[in-house]
Amino acid sequence: MLNAVILAKAYSLMKRVGRKIALIIGLSFLAQTANAELPRVGSLLPAVTVERGGEIILSADEETRQPWQPLRPHSRPQLIIHVAGRLAAKQQLDPVVARLARTQWVNQQVTLTTIVNTDDSIWGSRPFVEHSIVTSKKHSPASHFILDSSGVVAHQWHLHPKSAAIIATTGQGQVIFFQQAPFSAASIEQLLNRLQQTVKSDLN
Repeated sequence: MLNAVILAKAYSLMKRVGRKIALIIGLSFLAQTANAELPRVGSLLPAVTVERGGEIILSADEETRQPWQPLRPHSRPQLIIHVAGRLAAKQQLDPVVARLARTQWVNQQVTLTTIVNTDDSIWGSRPFVEHSIVTSKKHSPASHFILDSSGVVAHQWHLHPKSAAIIATTGQGQVIFFQQAPFSAASIEQLLNRLQQTVKSDLN
């Protein structure tokens, strides 16, 4: 009988603690949602900070990571590619990557930043995704590569899961292009035209 009373009290305590935890989690989610904002053309890029993971820094073949956030003002326009850490999302970017490879002025006059949401990856694949991104950084040391281990950017910017997105900004951080996958040839040309106009404007 005594054991039954103890168990009942323990169960009641667990229920109360569980409700408190659920309330704390709910309030935390509401606070984060209140700060979330979709990138909008003509507005400043919403602020965000990636602390879990961070930007990959290579120095003397050593790899380190540091917190990342969009810099503004910046010396050049920025092209930000956000992609979930899965092959299907990466393949959505194939036409964009192919077009950029044929456009040399982008590499020379635009800051390229790739954010990989490793929180949105297939279970067990994260180490392979991270290795692939480090390899990409070695091949393109002037570009910026960010590992977002908590998915904060996707959450803060309301980006689609299991997908890719492209954001272009002026050096002052104003969004000039934003689109989520899929990417048509026309939308890619629109992206390049807006970046080129911005580059010319900065030179004048």
